[in-house]
Amino acid sequence: MAKNKLYPYAVARIRMLENTLLSKKNYEQLTDAKNAAEVFKLLSEAGYGGEASINEKNYEEALSRRLSKAYADVVELVPDENFMEVFLLKNDYHNLAVLIKSELSGKDGSEFLVDGGTVPLEMLKEAFASKSYVKLHGHMSEAIAKAQDEYSKTQSGQSIDIVMDSFAFKDMIETAQKSDNEYVQKYVGLLTDLTNLKSFLRVRNMKKSPSVFSQVYISDGSIGEDTFIKAFGGDNPSAGLKGYGYDELCEKMQNGFTAFEKACDDYIMAFIKDARYKSLTMEPLVAYIYAVEMEAKTVRIIISGKINDIETDTIRERLRDAYV
Repeated sequence: MAKNKLYPYAVARIRMLENTLLSKKNYEQLTDAKNAAEVFKLLSEAGYGGEASINEKNYEEALSRRLSKAYADVVELVPDENFMEVFLLKNDYHNLAVLIKSELSGKDGSEFLVDGGTVPLEMLKEAFASKSYVKLHGHMSEAIAKAQDEYSKTQSGQSIDIVMDSFAFKDMIETAQKSDNEYVQKYVGLLTDLTNLKSFLRVRNMKKSPSVFSQVYISDGSIGEDTFIKAFGGDNPSAGLKGYGYDELCEKMQNGFTAFEKACDDYIMAFIKDARYKSLTMEPLVAYIYAVEMEAKTVRIIISGKINDIETDTIRERLRDAYV
C-alpha cells in the first residue's frame, strides 16, 4: 500500500459512521443515570442492542456486535488492504487462548469466543479439532505450540495468555511494517510502548521481580527491556523512563494503575484525533476503529459501575476521552 494512497469514498462513508459514535455528552448522561436500567434505556435509544432491548444479560453481546460491525464496515470499504489486521489479530489470539484452555480443561468455552478476527471462528475450531494449523495466519501455529509447551511447564492459564499476547504483537508489528504506511506503523509503535509501560507498572505494583516483567515485555518498542529493568530499582517508577517521549504520561504512574491505564488510552485517542482533519487518506479509517473500541470500553466501565453501585464521581474519573 502506497503511503499516499487516497480513499475519498471510504473516508466519506466513515464520516457518516462517526455520527453514530457516542459523544462526551452521551457519556455524561450515561454516568449520571440513576441505575443500570436507566443506562440500558439510554443505550437502546442510541441504537445499541438492535431490535432487542439491551439489558444486564445481553449487553456484552451488544458491544461485541457493535465492534464486529465496525470491523466489517471498514473491511468492506477497503477489502484489498491489510492494515485492518492490526486491529483484528488480537481477536484471533484471544480466540486461540480460549480454545487451548477449553481443550486443556475439557470445558466448552464457546461463550468467550469473539467474532471479528482475521480467521473465521469455524476455521479455528476445525483447526483445533483436526490438529492441523497450516491454514492459520502469521505465527499462530507457532504460538499454539509455544503456549501448550509453556502450560506443560507451569500449569498456569496465565502463561497461555502471555504467549498469545506476545505473538499477537509480533504479527501486528509485522503487519504494520508490510502496510508501508507511517501512520499505521506509528500507531502500532505507540500501542507497543504503552502496553510495556502498563505491564511495567502492574508488575512493579504487585512487587514482583523484574524477571516477571521480562516474560510479558514486547520487543520492537522504542523503550528497551534494559531500561525497564533498571527502572525497577528506583523509588519513582517514572524517573528511569524519561527521554523516550512519554515523560508527562509516565508522571501519572504515581496516581495508580487504573488512572494510568486511562491516561494511556487517552494518549492514543489524542494521537488519532488528528485523523478528523484528514479527508482523503486512510487515517480516519484507523481512527474510527479505535474510537469504537474505546467507546465499547467506556460503556462497559459505566455499566459495570452502575451494576456494582460504584459512586458516580468514581465512574466519571474512569471515563475514556470521546472521539466526537
